[in-house]
Amino acid sequence: MFRTRTTADRSFAWTLAALLLVPAVGACGDDSPTEPPGLELSLVVGTYDLARLTFDPQGSLGNTNVFPALGQDNVQLILTESRTAQVVFQDPITSLFTTLPGTFRTTETGVRLDFASNAGYGQLLFSRRMEFVLAGTSLTFDAEAPDGVSRSRLVELVPAFDGEQLLDPTPGTLGVTFARAVP
Repeated sequence: MFRTRTTADRSFAWTLAALLLVPAVGACGDDSPTEPPGLELSLVVGTYDLARLTFDPQGSLGNTNVFPALGQDNVQLILTESRTAQVVFQDPITSLFTTLPGTFRTTETGVRLDFASNAGYGQLLFSRRMEFVLAGTSLTFDAEAPDGVSRSRLVELVPAFDGEQLLDPTPGTLGVTFARAVP
């Protein structure tokens, strides 16, 4: 009625279990896509001061220097060895100090900065993901703002835009330069 397991049956069961386990063990490794080659981390790690912030909305309006509207020159970008990034600044409207957390990775020409989804990166007219080019000791972004910029925040920083018909978010070209701070 009941069949007794033989040594061959047990051997087959162990072999089958091992074969089923191999793909599961292989799947435990790092399955993230391979990052493209980038600059040496030591070339970009450090503290940078905001040196330029401009925005050119699409349409009849020209390129506007937003940097003076920030009311200070102490906006800093900090890139660490652990690939974390922070932008720290004092908001000119609320006077509160704000930290924008994120991460970065090096690219062939600079860094790709990724802010946390709930970070207030729009307060500086930034987008969630931005690629900066390293030139000497400066990181520069000059391109279409990937997310556009918040119309209300743009008007807060540049009141001259108040009467303009702008989309929300406002598309346009963003210019940002961070210069490495001298230790």
